[in-house]
Amino acid sequence: MSQYSGGPPPYYPPPPAPHWPHPPPHPGAHPPPPGPYVPPNPHHPYPYYVPGTVMVPVPVPMPPMSGAPDQGQPTYITNYIYHGESSNVDQVSVVDHPGEYDWVATTATTASSLTGRAVVGGHEGWDGSPLWVIRAWHMGDMIPGKLSVRHNAASIMYNGKEIPVQNIEVLCARPEDLRWVSASNGSVPPGAVLGGRTASGETLYVGRARYQLSVTPGKVHPSHKTCYIGFGGTEVALKMYDVLCRVS
Repeated sequence: MSQYSGGPPPYYPPPPAPHWPHPPPHPGAHPPPPGPYVPPNPHHPYPYYVPGTVMVPVPVPMPPMSGAPDQGQPTYITNYIYHGESSNVDQVSVVDHPGEYDWVATTATTASSLTGRAVVGGHEGWDGSPLWVIRAWHMGDMIPGKLSVRHNAASIMYNGKEIPVQNIEVLCARPEDLRWVSASNGSVPPGAVLGGRTASGETLYVGRARYQLSVTPGKVHPSHKTCYIGFGGTEVALKMYDVLCRVS
């Protein structure tokens, strides 16, 4: 039974409204503190405000995209080494032996003027274009490398990378004066053409190897027991290769 038996229940007015809304806080300001808590009166149905849960955005790390490229080191697989079966690659078209070969100073973009004299050391696997034997200076080393004359792009190998070069020397000789001889594990046959020298004084020789459909000129580094070629921006080490040698 209601305790107000003599008439209607007493009137409880709602809380007064603020005289003016608070201005929005300037950027970086802390939010104003909440007002004093007013307990609800059980004797009338006026709804008092009760603060709810505030949603706060939290950054969530996204999982890696499906099919994203692998950032690890590429894996290379050697199939077999070219030993001069194809006359197109085995030809040495016209390097410190005067009259037998010469190194001609030029650039990667103007070397095409030596067509017919330059030593063709191999070919690109993807388009079959010829690769010439060249050498260039880098970090105190004179290093044998390759020139794609069709694409005006020359490179040498150094410290695990294929290094693009512009100022180069192209190997020129008569076809009958030079030949490619198979070798392995850093060895070089008699008459091997000196292609360069390291800053410490070790001789580097002109070599080549077949790798992923290409036949690529490079450097034979005897103390490393390998031949290095440039492929896809990387220095690739191969234990079996050919060495360019003088015929006489």
